[in-house]
Amino acid sequence: MKLQEYQAKSLLRTAGIPIPASMLASNAVQVKRIASEIGYPVLLKAQTLETGRGKAGGVRLVQSEGDIENVTNEVFRLVFDAQPVQSILVEKAFTFSKEYYLGIRTDLDQGCPVLRVSEAGGATFLEPESFLNARIVEQPVDINRGLKAFEIRNLLTNVDIDPSLWKQFISIALKLYNIYRQKDASLTEVNSLVVTHQQQLFALDAKIDIDSGALYRQDEFIDAYDPAYFGWIERQALKYDVNYLRFPGELGCVVNGMGLAYLTLDQLITMKSLPAAIIDIHGGASITSIASSLEILFRNAQVQALMINIFGGMTNCEVVADGLISSATNNQQKKPVFIRLKGTNDATAIERLKNYENLRFFDTTESLTQAALEYLKERQA
Repeated sequence: MKLQEYQAKSLLRTAGIPIPASMLASNAVQVKRIASEIGYPVLLKAQTLETGRGKAGGVRLVQSEGDIENVTNEVFRLVFDAQPVQSILVEKAFTFSKEYYLGIRTDLDQGCPVLRVSEAGGATFLEPESFLNARIVEQPVDINRGLKAFEIRNLLTNVDIDPSLWKQFISIALKLYNIYRQKDASLTEVNSLVVTHQQQLFALDAKIDIDSGALYRQDEFIDAYDPAYFGWIERQALKYDVNYLRFPGELGCVVNGMGLAYLTLDQLITMKSLPAAIIDIHGGASITSIASSLEILFRNAQVQALMINIFGGMTNCEVVADGLISSATNNQQKKPVFIRLKGTNDATAIERLKNYENLRFFDTTESLTQAALEYLKERQA
């Protein structure tokens, strides 16, 4: 998951990395009040997950109160990838003499985190020619030993950074690595890291990506998803580590494994239909993740009936049954459930579900799909 700039900077501030004074605003009145409190000049920075906001006018410098209202309205009118700007980070602006890039990212080829430092920072770093005009150095990090100060110092000897800044630079890099490790990040990036005229380093912009697979132990980020990009359904799916695929049909499908998902989708397409959603609970799913997946579909007004297609290997059919029973109270509209359970403890699971209302059992995927589609046709007739 990608954090918004204000969310990333909150982590930097907590870690002790110097950042400019800033506050988030969701309307023009708040922008004006915060700018007055921080003191002019200020930067108005549109909060969006899309790239290129600077060139699109999403980062604006305001020198005085007389200009704040017009500039604020212009920023709020911006649209990035069909998503209007919902909030603005109001930040203290100041001049600086130099900017650098500092980042730690997961390198899948090397199988470890990599520390990257560049003499080019800010928008310059994103330009292809910067790789020709500025040195970029990298240091693989032993995940068991962690990042060490001497490794950072060795990197700094290969780039044009004033030695008087090394102590500050090393401190910021170590704190950035701690965020990377403690928050299960795949990327922690400061771009740019600027040098003020008082020889102080400040993080002007930050980008942090959290590994979605680690959200089960990073609860603080579940509600950090921007609602403009992630609704309740997407947040629930990420929280319980299930794959959620949206379609324009009327059947909600729960499967364990993308093989069954593709098979179910192929059969529906062959029968000239589409699902409303497919949820892949993966192998070895828990009662909680199964119950949450079913709740998502029960609460989806587009879903008229549910198909549960489970081949129990790593997934215990009894756990699926318990998840279904746990979510039964959320089926307030009494949507019918068509279910196929085959594999580990399937007989016991089916026995547990015999008293469950609106439930129909099937032996094959074909008969399951056919019955669900026939139900929809009857309902529409």
